[in-house]
Amino acid sequence: MMGTFGFGIPFGTPAALALAVLLAVVFVISFRALRSHPRRRLMLGLRAATLGLGFLVAVQPSWSRERTQRTPGRLALLVDTSRSMGVGQGDERRAARAERLLARWSSEPIARRVSVYSVASHAVPTAFADLGHITANGEESRIVDSLRELVREDERDEIGAVVVLSDGADTAVENLDDIDLGGVRVHTVAVADDRRDRDDAITAVRPDARAFLRTPYKIRATIRATTLGGESVPVTLQRSGRTIDVKTVTLDSNGVADVEFEVMPERIGRVFHRIFIPTDASDVVPENNGRSLLVRVGRERLRVLLVAGHPTWDVRYLRAFLEHDPTNDLISFFILRTETDMMMADPSEMSLIPFPTDELFRQHLASFDLVVFQDFDYGPYRMATYLPLIERYVAEGGAFAMIGGDKSFASGGYVGTPIERMLPVTLPGGAGASVVSPGRFRPSLVDATELHPVVALAAARDDNRALFGRLAESIGANVATGLREDAVALLVHPTDKASNGDPMPVLSVREHGKGRVLALGIDSSYRWGIATAATTGDGSTFERFWDRAVRWLARDPALEPAQVITDRERYGLGATVRVELLARTRSYEPLAGESVRLGLVDETGTETLHVDVVVDPEGRARAELHGPERVGVYRVVATRVSNDEAIAEEAFVVEASGDELADPRPRPELLARLSELTDGRHSPDSDDAPRLGSYDLTRERSLGLVTEAPFRSPWVVGLVVALLGLEWIVRRRLGLR
Repeated sequence: MMGTFGFGIPFGTPAALALAVLLAVVFVISFRALRSHPRRRLMLGLRAATLGLGFLVAVQPSWSRERTQRTPGRLALLVDTSRSMGVGQGDERRAARAERLLARWSSEPIARRVSVYSVASHAVPTAFADLGHITANGEESRIVDSLRELVREDERDEIGAVVVLSDGADTAVENLDDIDLGGVRVHTVAVADDRRDRDDAITAVRPDARAFLRTPYKIRATIRATTLGGESVPVTLQRSGRTIDVKTVTLDSNGVADVEFEVMPERIGRVFHRIFIPTDASDVVPENNGRSLLVRVGRERLRVLLVAGHPTWDVRYLRAFLEHDPTNDLISFFILRTETDMMMADPSEMSLIPFPTDELFRQHLASFDLVVFQDFDYGPYRMATYLPLIERYVAEGGAFAMIGGDKSFASGGYVGTPIERMLPVTLPGGAGASVVSPGRFRPSLVDATELHPVVALAAARDDNRALFGRLAESIGANVATGLREDAVALLVHPTDKASNGDPMPVLSVREHGKGRVLALGIDSSYRWGIATAATTGDGSTFERFWDRAVRWLARDPALEPAQVITDRERYGLGATVRVELLARTRSYEPLAGESVRLGLVDETGTETLHVDVVVDPEGRARAELHGPERVGVYRVVATRVSNDEAIAEEAFVVEASGDELADPRPRPELLARLSELTDGRHSPDSDDAPRLGSYDLTRERSLGLVTEAPFRSPWVVGLVVALLGLEWIVRRRLGLR
């Protein structure tokens, strides 16, 4: 192994070169001074020896090299079982070629001592007998990653060498130059021949990372047909089973072309797309002629409609917060006066701009993500006919928030209206009923719901309680007589009670149909910012609270109580679907110890299979599902076994090819490079592979660097001094100075 050369002098090589030049100048001067002296050869020899040895002592040249140790080790055999190994025609499948070689190797005496692994996404221990027929159904060819994992886990077992039997179509590696397997040799055997079978394919699909309603998004794809260079190929795009575009692309000389589709989204949510090209009868991998994908369409900005009864400090601060966030698109109306305040005025002048009630609530209501009524009474503005529309909007997936004040809740006349039916609280009714509770108070967190993201403003429970304990006091509260059965109270009044004797809700939330509703019974949340900052120096609580409240109402996925996450978005037929579950109640308490059913549901809503998992104390669980054998869109639905309540779901696509077969061309050059970098042997043809017992099983280990500095010895320094002394004596005897 090559070493490295260096100098111990400060500044290294530049300083050594400078010193060499200086000493050379000294020698030249000496040469000129002794040019006519009869003993010049003796004197110049002494001067050269002194200067040369002095130079070496001064610069301290050193040589560093790595010491290695070669030790015998055991043999591991990795057999590729990914889907690309099934490519071929008839008995000429790549897997069939590997089976022939494995049958030959299994008869050798060394076979009993070989550790055998099947490899796709990772290495799985197996046996020769289990590989008599290779199923070739793995979704990935992660050969190099599996090697790293195997060597790391089996260091104690001293693997000396690994034999890899594969087509080299590793889908997870491009560059091997930085590979480090700790001295383990990797011998490779390629199982694919060099025939140019026809394989037209869509090798990649690349939709825009994010898609937004009313904004076109792009889907890009790469087409490869190596035997059709220069020809044209039609490419079809379907959405939800309906053809929406067809484009014809011309392949370059290598048989490759890119195509781009521009699609206008029709609705929010997950949209299933399929791209495909014609399939020729001679195509050896017809599965990769079509690719499927899901595009998730959302809103580019969160549209909020804020209707305020009159300008207040609370209205001002909330409006400023919503406007400050660039991801919000705020439409706000401030009602300045009612019809009875100034009869001489035109009714159209009762807001900063005319209040387009009919246009907003009949035509554009569905375009908003959140509607907020803040200290607003609907009666004077003839809005009673629009309240059922708002309730229907929420039931169909919208969000609504009511914020307190003198014109809100019961004070705003909402008792008995569709708005009250969807609020999380019940309101006082009847003559003489108290609708506002005066006085200052500091709302209290509810122990059972303090993990809810709307009020979980600090990471730890104790820190969160302390944060709310430091808030500036609120002034007055709208009276609520109780909490609806399916609602959740997050903040309560410290002294006032509901009708049943429980603390009166101040902040509460509820699911209404497919939508969400929040009720905040105070109009002084702005004090959580400016007034709290005056006493504690931290005024961020107001913004943090409303940021999380708005995101929760708009169903930000990161704030959902339960989540299902699949390891990929696209799978091949029959692939293993790995699922992670986060299971929590609506109050965000983990469903610790509960059983949850993870069901695989097809496009018709039929559950094709399921597994039950038990949730750990943190609310998490993992499972593996056998993937569908039919192309389409599927969902993993998580359901509580105790009450059959569906708590979360995630969609994915099943396609005939998957990423593994998108480009199944063999890569024998990758296998050869892998062997070259690890001092192994590469066999380009499995039919000519050597005996299993002939492979070198020695492992080369590093014992560290050894540095040799021969001129660092004090004896060398003494020799330099001795040469200087000898030169001085000779010069004196010859009468030289």
